[in-house]
Amino acid sequence: MSVLSTPRVVESAERVGRKIVDTYLEPDKTFLELHEMINDGSLDLLNDFSEACCREFETIRAQQLF
Repeated sequence: MSVLSTPRVVESAERVGRKIVDTYLEPDKTFLELHEMINDGSLDLLNDFSEACCREFETIRAQQLF
């Protein structure tokens, strides 16, 4: 990924990986806490990564059209 992707995509993927590892060090969450995290958006690990990938894809597609 780091060879083919933009720095933003790579950095975002690294943040997701770090968050996953950091989560193992945190206390366990109850089902209610997880539900609240989903509702307030704090559990959305992939949003920034997804947006970075979409922008990269759009850039590549625009370059291929010209």
